[in-house]
Amino acid sequence: MPGHVEVDRAVGLAVSSASWAVSRQGDMLWPMEPGKWTVQDHLRDKPPAVIALYQRFVELVEACGPSDCSVSRTAVTFKGSRRGFAGARPTSRSLDGYLDLQRRVEDPRIRAASPYTRRLFVHQFRVTAADQLDDEFAGWLREAYEVGQGGHLAGPARR
Repeated sequence: MPGHVEVDRAVGLAVSSASWAVSRQGDMLWPMEPGKWTVQDHLRDKPPAVIALYQRFVELVEACGPSDCSVSRTAVTFKGSRRGFAGARPTSRSLDGYLDLQRRVEDPRIRAASPYTRRLFVHQFRVTAADQLDDEFAGWLREAYEVGQGGHLAGPARR
């Protein structure tokens, strides 16, 4: 099919000199306007350990179910059928990002948690080692994924 590129599973998304959207339709990515930020831009010049953290994060997101993602200069945002639910930004020393959850989580990986809406808290995280992307973190991602699917709209508002 013209205008698409196959997904490079090693990076989690497209590897190309052109800019590509990351909205998935099967394993295809669709062209974006020139000059748009890409996943490759986020990964460029990052240490292999940080790239591995990003790849593991993408695997955990994909294990939750189908989602789209959008790349901006500030983050790679993962979106469910209703809204964005998580984001990641590789840095020179860590993988930083956020999760939208219906409850406040306190953990050393969570740098801040603040109310976003009446039903949601946005949690800013930082992970520096692969073992921090553990089953507990995967559980938070599953909760965030449910938010992306609109699950927060059915429950009672937090107080």
